[in-house]
Amino acid sequence: MKTVFKILSRLIPTIILLLFIMVSIKSIIDRQVDYDVSTDGVAIPEFSEVEIDFTQAHENDKSLPFMASAVIDIDNDGVEELFLGGGYSQADAVFRFAESQFVNISDLTGLEKQDSDATLGSVVMDVDNNGYSDLIIARESGIWLHKNNNGSFSNEKLVAPLSEDTTPLSVAIADINRDGHFDMFVSGYIRNDLVEGQNIFNKEGYGGTSAMLLNNGDNTFTDITESSGLYYKHNTFQGVFVDLDNDGLEDLVVAHDTGQIRTWKNMGDSKFENMPNPNSEQYSYPMGIAVSDYNNDGLVDLFFSNVGTTAPNFLVKGDLREDQVFNKKWIMFENKGGFIFEDVAEATKVADYEFSWGAIFEDFNLDGLDDLVVSENYIGCPPHKIPFLRLPGRFMLQNQDGEFAEVSKAVGIDNKFYSISPITADFNQDGAPDVVHINLKDKPKAFISMAQDNHYLKVKLPDTVNSIGAMVTVTRSDGSKLYKPFISGEGLCSDQSHILIFGLGNGSATDVQVDYLDGTSSNQNSEFVDTLLTF
Repeated sequence: MKTVFKILSRLIPTIILLLFIMVSIKSIIDRQVDYDVSTDGVAIPEFSEVEIDFTQAHENDKSLPFMASAVIDIDNDGVEELFLGGGYSQADAVFRFAESQFVNISDLTGLEKQDSDATLGSVVMDVDNNGYSDLIIARESGIWLHKNNNGSFSNEKLVAPLSEDTTPLSVAIADINRDGHFDMFVSGYIRNDLVEGQNIFNKEGYGGTSAMLLNNGDNTFTDITESSGLYYKHNTFQGVFVDLDNDGLEDLVVAHDTGQIRTWKNMGDSKFENMPNPNSEQYSYPMGIAVSDYNNDGLVDLFFSNVGTTAPNFLVKGDLREDQVFNKKWIMFENKGGFIFEDVAEATKVADYEFSWGAIFEDFNLDGLDDLVVSENYIGCPPHKIPFLRLPGRFMLQNQDGEFAEVSKAVGIDNKFYSISPITADFNQDGAPDVVHINLKDKPKAFISMAQDNHYLKVKLPDTVNSIGAMVTVTRSDGSKLYKPFISGEGLCSDQSHILIFGLGNGSATDVQVDYLDGTSSNQNSEFVDTLLTF
């Protein structure tokens, strides 16, 4: 009898794993027939795959499963480079796209990091107004500032107070007190050695502590988390500063793991108020944040990744009580104005997808409507350890009805790796946005856009903290208007190109207006097509 029990005890984990895989496969198959989205009249872009020779060295027992990435023009020549964060005790890297390939130029940059450290999150901003974009990086050791002087970086650990039990995962920046210096909201996650589980919702006092840090004017920082109203001890993935109600103040959107999305209204005087949203009374796993005015009404909309259909409820509901509402679907907030949001994920056909991480909006086919790219696959998910069960990442084109069609196979994007976030920039300078999937414990996969028929307009603002939250309005030759906010830190632990790309279809643009949060504005008007405007 003891022998039988011993055999059964060994078989039970295998049986559970097989059941989990079967449920996961069924979930994936079920959801693939849910949405029938028309692509009639939608231009389908094509991409060619380009390898990037950098294998991220994640060690699960030594660091959290995240990886920094950013687009940065290191030498201010108008052509952007790609920054990639190294794993535990692995150097960071910088790549330049030249002659149809990504070339490692790390040795030319002077970027350094200390041993036994993992690079988890990064954002880009010219913090000292010298005309060169700098890097602000979250590592397990703290927050680092790498100032850029014509492509050569210094290496400085910032005096930025954080809780001892907390790892800084990502950084959002803005000038919330209008003194000309960058302030930081640091999303905090519990230290890797203190992690007790991945589905803990209700345990009091468990998790990392995020921090709102006010710049003292010399790049040292004072913790104002409690006085600003932002204190909340809970594991946090990502925050983004953006003006949600067009009142000239940067609000804060935060994705809390095993918790809720929080939409914080900036009340002025460095004070924030937690405003209700469709996820406020739900429990989810919001991770990445994508920002867009997807319907071009002048109000900023938001997308949030989630665990989706991949994992069965009994595993991901964790310690949730019966009275607590669980939502594991993808989430999309349409901004109705006045800090009122509606979850339109079902209406836009993006709700019922799988386990996801970072996400970005961009107009990949240059038709004037932002599209959506979402990273997928989790290194800690048993089915995803089997390559053929991994997903390609979702590439979704928006049609004229405001619905998103999944077209990964049609456009040639397939990334069955552990993607933390997509990155977008026009690396080959043809006017069309390209995509890089940032992969944990593997090589990133770049997808370079092929020639397109539609026209574009690029807009470049000063890469300074004063541009954060600015709204750019482009009037097209047919009289329609396109809107894009200037933000820092979209995706997950990542930062996208700070050159805004507007799709013009088969027309042109006649007017470009930039409205900054400090009340100033800039305008250029003429006939613009297939060109770059600098403000």
